[in-house]
Amino acid sequence: MTDPDRDDKTYSSRRKWIELVLLIAVSTTVMFVLSSIALLIYTSGSREPTVHVLDIPPGSWDLIEQGENPLKVPPTWSFYADDTLVLDNRDDVAHTLGAWFVPPNTVRRFELQPAYGGFFSCSLHPSGGITLDIQPRNYNFSIIAFPVLGFGFSVGFILWIGLNVMRSLDKEPDLSEYLQTGDRKQETGDDAKTTSDT
Repeated sequence: MTDPDRDDKTYSSRRKWIELVLLIAVSTTVMFVLSSIALLIYTSGSREPTVHVLDIPPGSWDLIEQGENPLKVPPTWSFYADDTLVLDNRDDVAHTLGAWFVPPNTVRRFELQPAYGGFFSCSLHPSGGITLDIQPRNYNFSIIAFPVLGFGFSVGFILWIGLNVMRSLDKEPDLSEYLQTGDRKQETGDDAKTTSDT
């Protein structure tokens, strides 16, 4: 003969696991949709790969040291993936952009990818540093895969914990045992009173 209480517990446990899986699946799907929309907006202005040539004429370093910006290099320089940056250094000093080094009277070409983006020290800007903002050219799921899976799982798990906490708060405590103990004490007290009266 099966124990109905045990069956209820098994069903309840199975139901909780199913809810957990469903919440994780729904939150991951929502994260995927939101991330995809954001990535589509982010890559909407993409264009064909472009070659950007920066001519560095003689005497540029002297002007940069005086706080001028003769090369008109912006503090945040925006590119798309697969663009090429050509630094044509005709100055009498070497120039650097992050780890890229261009000796005097040298032309260097750098193919740009989103992984190369960030803030770098730069001898081409009077502030001594610039930010390279290199945006992806096309929709690429690998860019959003980690956030979708990581946040989707985390949000689903947190929702599941919150749901279980709310359920436990909604349950009324079982006071039947307490009431029965109180009735027994009252009966014992009444018996003792009757005995003492006699």
